[in-house]
Amino acid sequence: MHIDFDTPVDRTGTASFKWDRYPEGVLPLWVADMDFVSPPAVVAALRERAAHGVFGYALAPDSLIEAIGAHLMARCGWRIEPDWLVWLPSVVPGLNLACGAFAEPGEAVMTVTPVYPPFLEAPPDQGRRLLTVPADFSDGRWQLPLEAMEAAVTPDTRVLLFCHPHNPLGGGVEQG
Repeated sequence: MHIDFDTPVDRTGTASFKWDRYPEGVLPLWVADMDFVSPPAVVAALRERAAHGVFGYALAPDSLIEAIGAHLMARCGWRIEPDWLVWLPSVVPGLNLACGAFAEPGEAVMTVTPVYPPFLEAPPDQGRRLLTVPADFSDGRWQLPLEAMEAAVTPDTRVLLFCHPHNPLGGGVEQG
């Protein structure tokens, strides 16, 4: 299957958060919003689903649950039960839910910076104190600042919001 990564796609005027938010001349270099046409198999699957005409609430298919279980076993050696999976519409509600579920108002939530902005917004949005630790850049690589993280922990630190693969530093953040 050939996917064309060379032909630019003009997304202006399409309600694109990335391209319609900024004035002309600004080049928004976002990490997670790519400007490529989706693979034909994805487009075909969406067309098939859309042809049904009903867009109600859906369950995760068994094949997805099985694939996640197989991946976690192969990659991490973890055997999980399907009912351990909690399905959320995106990472942002998950960040907010984690802050609210595992820290009381005023308690600390830690994250490593720089990071995808919702990691910085969720703790204060939920009335929790944001505690940031900068990633370490040394020897030409970003490294996870384990010692600095340990030193930054306070008696009321309850949550670590960990971005993996790290956004915006990429998957190359290594243990420091």
